[in-house]
Amino acid sequence: MRQLYYVIRTLIRGRGSNVIKIISLGLGLAMSILLFARVAFEQSFDTCFRDTDNLYQVYSVWTQKGERSEPYSQNMGPVAGAILENFPKEVEAATSVCRYTAGDPLFNGSVRFDEGKVMADSLFFRTMGIEVLTGDQRELIQKDVVFLSDRFARKIFGEDNPIGKTLMFGKQFPLTVKGTYAALPENTTMVGNNGICEAVISMPTMWSRNWSNYSWNGGDSYFEYIRFRPEADKESVMRRLDAMVAKYLPAEMEQIQLGYTAVVNPIRDEYRTSDAVQRMTKIMTLLGFAILFIATLNYVLISISSLAYRAKAVGVHKCSGASGQTVFYMFLLETGIIILLALLLAGLLLVNFSDFVEDMLVARLSSLFSPERLWVPVGTVLLLFVIGGIVPGRIFSRIPVSQVFRRYSEGKKGWKRPLLFVQFMGVAFIAGLMCIVMAQYNYVLHKDTGYQPERMVTTDIGFDSAEASDYAQTFFKNLPYVEAVSAASNNPTIGLSGAIVNEGGKSLFSTRFMGAMDSYPSMMGITFKQGRMPRDRSEIAVNETFVRLMHWDGNVLGRVVGLDGSGEGSTVVGVLKDFHTGSFYTEQQPLAMYYKQRFGSCIHLRLKEPFEENLRQLNKDVAATFSDKLIDFSSMEQDIKENYNAVRVFRNGTLVAAITMLFVMLMGLIGYTADEVRRRSKEIAVRKVNGAESAMILRLLSVDVLYVALPAVIIGTLASWYVNDMWMELFAEKVTVSWAMYILTAVGILAIIVGCVVLKSWRIANENPVKSLKSE
Repeated sequence: MRQLYYVIRTLIRGRGSNVIKIISLGLGLAMSILLFARVAFEQSFDTCFRDTDNLYQVYSVWTQKGERSEPYSQNMGPVAGAILENFPKEVEAATSVCRYTAGDPLFNGSVRFDEGKVMADSLFFRTMGIEVLTGDQRELIQKDVVFLSDRFARKIFGEDNPIGKTLMFGKQFPLTVKGTYAALPENTTMVGNNGICEAVISMPTMWSRNWSNYSWNGGDSYFEYIRFRPEADKESVMRRLDAMVAKYLPAEMEQIQLGYTAVVNPIRDEYRTSDAVQRMTKIMTLLGFAILFIATLNYVLISISSLAYRAKAVGVHKCSGASGQTVFYMFLLETGIIILLALLLAGLLLVNFSDFVEDMLVARLSSLFSPERLWVPVGTVLLLFVIGGIVPGRIFSRIPVSQVFRRYSEGKKGWKRPLLFVQFMGVAFIAGLMCIVMAQYNYVLHKDTGYQPERMVTTDIGFDSAEASDYAQTFFKNLPYVEAVSAASNNPTIGLSGAIVNEGGKSLFSTRFMGAMDSYPSMMGITFKQGRMPRDRSEIAVNETFVRLMHWDGNVLGRVVGLDGSGEGSTVVGVLKDFHTGSFYTEQQPLAMYYKQRFGSCIHLRLKEPFEENLRQLNKDVAATFSDKLIDFSSMEQDIKENYNAVRVFRNGTLVAAITMLFVMLMGLIGYTADEVRRRSKEIAVRKVNGAESAMILRLLSVDVLYVALPAVIIGTLASWYVNDMWMELFAEKVTVSWAMYILTAVGILAIIVGCVVLKSWRIANENPVKSLKSE
């Protein structure tokens, strides 16, 4: 208890430096714990399923002209079932899942729910290893049946029993609730169009309405999974998959030299082994350790800098009978109290800024710090305690008793400069990373896509008849706030479906394709290099990339190509200037545009200003006029922003990390400069007596720090260049980065460092030297 009393008195006496320690450690702990928790969250994806090691996902592999594609996560519908049928001794269950047909919201009366949904067959729960809490999973063999997660059921019905109740799918037909299942966590790839799968709709619901192609002849829109039996020979199944798939493929595929097979991989590797996730995991881990070590070393630096005025107190303790080990334990206790206060500060920051933090990390705090991941903050705090407590504690415990009788003066700077070096290097690294991430985000967000998304809104809706379609088109054209109206098969911001181009019976390459009305290109600002829009289904327009891959020279109009093995070729009547579909993560792709006669599918409207006000009015007018349909218009520019949401999140994360590390570095630099000024006050006074000007004193202290800062900033900047290059490989289109940007960032950091030193040294540089010398 006596030692605790002494430690508390020491903390109160040095409260100025201790506040700095607590703030810098609190910020460092908050950021590093968040980054490490996110990494742990990512690495535990899809571990929520029962017996995960035996759960595998099916992937498609296409072969064109002898070249095998990368495994693709969507498959033709019957593949998983065929694997179960052909390997009953090794495979326990298999299921097919379709996401895009389950996109409409659910309605309980007038209350709308947009949670994620999928359509799946009756073996879904058995295959995935998801616990069914109520109901019989075999009910999924019937149409218009839905199972809800227990979390979703409580949200809709409260504590009432949901079994037997009905929900409307969009505004189309009712679904009967037949059961509930254990809700899935956030870190799973079993998602619908709007997030985690909270509802499973029976597959016959879409089959009975002919919503999707479930056959061996295309329709590769299904996510499929198999569950191996315990102790099954998985490698044997994998070796025989090619021969199994070949039995089912239509002869037409062989005629156009198009090959197809399937491979299976553990579901636990679906997410965490992807190239983008691995890169981001490495970067977040590096950032986490950088912030943690900078905060820790800053604490060590400030603690050791106090040696000059704490040495006598340590000597008094030793004169009173305290051993070196006792002094060591006292310092560990002091470190523990400071870390505890810093941890409380970090907790307050996370609670008060939870919305920003959850948006930045794209996960709820409750998920990041679930019981199975509490080892992350505990391990981080222990690492900080070991490094921040043991190093300075050993130094303090070795101070001799004789220090009580004489002034202690630490003249060596060898232990200070490496700590400063690491801090300067870390700040230069994160600042360089932040600048490039911000530049790339701004670049992809504003780069010309080849079409004009400004004030454009879209919605997906179909009409049962030509009369209904014409009525809708007239309705939209007559709205006073609508500038232009057209329709296409797809929204270009979310990517397009694919087709195989063949010529002379040979498969050539995969192209994107879309249908569009005659007015679509002019409305979207898409220009023709040659020809015109198609006027019937026998004609197509292609883009420049399509022409280049076909190796066509000169006038290409009138040439005939086939798509997806069709016996009837399509005549090229126009060449479009390239416009980018999807996002800039992918390269410019070939495109074939076919004729679309009827208004509908994906409606495009260009609104007048004020845009936001007119968009709200549009959705109100549509809801009143088409009360039997679910129509929600959304901004195309917002869709583009959503494509780069991950980049925005990473940008925000690096910005916060950079500010945190800069603040921590400045706290350490202030402590270092204060200690240097205190240690060298007599030297500075003598120099001033001998004629040194204030500017010379400031230059002396600044140059001393620059000897450490300059190489550290150079190394940190080079490290940021390396990591930026690794991160930028995620994009097909990259911002042009010159060394000038890195140089300016480095110069800016050096200017901040020198400015901090000058401000902290200004008083001593301009002080009357007599004040420093009179104590001698």
